[in-house]
Amino acid sequence: MIDTHCHIDLYDNPLEVAAAAEKLAVKTVAVTYLPSHFVLASKHLAGFKYVRPALGLHPLVAKDHEAELKLFAECFGAAEYVGEVGLDFYGGNKASKSIQEKSFATVIHHLKKVSKFVTIHSRGAEDVVLTMLRESGIGPVVFHWFSGSKRQLRNLLDAGHRISINTAMADSPKWDEMITFVPRSSVLTETDGPFVKVNGHPAVPKNVGSVISWLAESWKTSPALATQQIENNYNYLSEELS
Repeated sequence: MIDTHCHIDLYDNPLEVAAAAEKLAVKTVAVTYLPSHFVLASKHLAGFKYVRPALGLHPLVAKDHEAELKLFAECFGAAEYVGEVGLDFYGGNKASKSIQEKSFATVIHHLKKVSKFVTIHSRGAEDVVLTMLRESGIGPVVFHWFSGSKRQLRNLLDAGHRISINTAMADSPKWDEMITFVPRSSVLTETDGPFVKVNGHPAVPKNVGSVISWLAESWKTSPALATQQIENNYNYLSEELS
């Protein structure tokens, strides 16, 4: 199984969560908020095969970006994954719009030099994120917990990007319909733990199994074949970016 977006460092017991994912061989992209967090995660996850850190510059901590941009550049070459990065113009978050856009432009600048697996945050800023990626020729990327419209979903899929599905999305009536517009080859799985909850508890990497079950039902196939589809999608994207 594959969890392309999990905040391992934000659990109360991060190393226990990482160790459990490692034991089950759940390939887990451990996203971070800031480069300084990535540095710490890299140290703690140095011995892990399946749980790997991602270099982040999260839009919700835009106030901290300027002090971290130099470190982002220094860490970029060694990072296997990039995330969580992107824009968030939802509600009061739009107040930091200019800082966010400048930071995301910096991320894109580095991605133009070397392609990486990228997990993107785009809440309330879907069109702007898509435009910045298109104008820079960046992609494909993975849109995590996509909350935009059908039009925006079609636009990102037409551009060759992917989406990652979590249990909160699977429980949403909106996605019962939206998933019908998404080619199977464009789907990946995530938890977004610990923010997403499963049975009242923070989602952990193994909970992508519930997403697999939902996808299998939506696709009218078996969980085993749905799992293989996700693995194929991940491997194909990795090859496309290499």
